[in-house]
Amino acid sequence: MTVLDLLARASGQLDAVRAWPGADGSLTVEGRDASGRLRAGRLDADGLALADHGQDRKLPGLALAAGDDLLVHRLHKRAVVRRDGAYVKVLRRGRAAGVLAATEAVAGPCARAGLETASVLAAGDDTITFAPLAGRTLHDLGGDGLTGWAALAAAWPAFAHEPTGPATHDAAREADTLLTWVGHTEAFGAFPTQARALRRAAEAVAADLTGGEPDRPGLVHRDLHDKQVLWDAPYGRLGLLDLDTAAVGEPALDLANLDVHLDLRQRQGVLSGADVRRVRALLAPVADAVGATPARLGGYARSTRLRMACVYAFRPGAASWLGGWLDDALGA
Repeated sequence: MTVLDLLARASGQLDAVRAWPGADGSLTVEGRDASGRLRAGRLDADGLALADHGQDRKLPGLALAAGDDLLVHRLHKRAVVRRDGAYVKVLRRGRAAGVLAATEAVAGPCARAGLETASVLAAGDDTITFAPLAGRTLHDLGGDGLTGWAALAAAWPAFAHEPTGPATHDAAREADTLLTWVGHTEAFGAFPTQARALRRAAEAVAADLTGGEPDRPGLVHRDLHDKQVLWDAPYGRLGLLDLDTAAVGEPALDLANLDVHLDLRQRQGVLSGADVRRVRALLAPVADAVGATPARLGGYARSTRLRMACVYAFRPGAASWLGGWLDDALGA
């Protein structure tokens, strides 16, 4: 059964926004119900099983109070709630300590680079409460965010030059991530006419990444894109979100992720072609500043394009542009 076949079974109960593949052939789904409430559930050949709004038996810390706003809910994994102006990350029991330690390990490097981070207001066994960061994401700002992009370009070398991080993410791990996602698309028949071409391309990129000479490592965010960066224009403050993914790796990874997301935003209509060219001009000097060589930038960019094709295969809203994206990724 393909991804689209499964998601069709949710029609009428849930307007699915994104899904995550399971090893048992099921999908974990997130979307909006007929009342507009965010819901999470499990979708398989037997149909859709939805959790009640704001309820999850494996996330006991997810207990919504009056006025709470549920922003993210990945069933049995995590959730994010906006509460009294703060943001509560809800995890499975025992998982909060690791996320908190990784986040706090990166706060110092961010501060030295001039990047604001969310202060931790409270933490427990399964929840972490963060203070809000000022500003709007570069994604939300669209073409009006060029000064924010310039600030990011100026700050990023100091971040990337930090020699330590809470984990390690080398080319082998990146290659494994790519091939894992390709396997998901194969299991769910996401690209029935291009599966072989995708597998060949991914294996070639993985071999290129792992067989090439790596650049000098530094601190990497690992999921750097325009929705992770906040720009507070009146005060010239730049904020960075989701620090728990950070690790020591090749700086080319973050720069490639940023660059490929620019193409994605153009396809989605968030940025114009002129906007993309302006942002790329701002980011161009960063590669030399962080020691990212053209060969490694190209390898990580090809990996990112293919991986994003796989990830977005599980997001129904991407249907209008995903085919063209995959064609371009396979031709890169």
